[in-house]
Amino acid sequence: MDASHNPLDISHRKNAIRNEMRTRLSSLEVAQRIEWSTAACARLIRSDAFANASRIMLYMPMRSEVDVISVALEAFRLGKSVCVPRVETGRKSMHAVEMTTFDDESLDSDALGVRTPKTGQVFPHDAIDMIVVPGVAFDIRGFRLGRGGGYYDRYLDRVPHRIATIGVCFDFQFVDQIPIEPTDIAVQAVVSDRRAVQRDPLRALLAAQDRIIPQP
Repeated sequence: MDASHNPLDISHRKNAIRNEMRTRLSSLEVAQRIEWSTAACARLIRSDAFANASRIMLYMPMRSEVDVISVALEAFRLGKSVCVPRVETGRKSMHAVEMTTFDDESLDSDALGVRTPKTGQVFPHDAIDMIVVPGVAFDIRGFRLGRGGGYYDRYLDRVPHRIATIGVCFDFQFVDQIPIEPTDIAVQAVVSDRRAVQRDPLRALLAAQDRIIPQP
């Protein structure tokens, strides 16, 4: 835990970051979102983690998130399997469901308004090679701020370390430091439209030309 602050203070600081980012994201123009999403996705596609993955977990993007559909389409082209989260709000959990098409007739919306396949094979946590994680904000340590439901933190807490976990965001969503609690799980790398940062210099996660290793 962030030892210098109590849980209530951490919650207030997180909400302040969320409010700031929501304001900035809501003012993002369509052309900017497309341009910056394309740049961030290019870094994901040329990453070592993507090249080495047979099964990739992405997310169905909302308007305020990096659009990763191009990553899914490239994965399909290369014969990789793609899965996306399906949320169970009653259990406050999510699991990975295979996606084979973006046809509207094959998709439904969950309780949070996120599109998800109506049917599909469910993959266990340890059967995925690369997980692309959205967030409201990230820091260079890999800590992320989500929407507050804790779904990704609970999911990532069960994922073996060998699986590549990579956050993706617009570059303005990087902050100096995310206030953290014991339940917050860091990703191994973060990619934006302008940079790609990974914590462990020994992992083959990002392409060499993109990779930034933050100083401890």
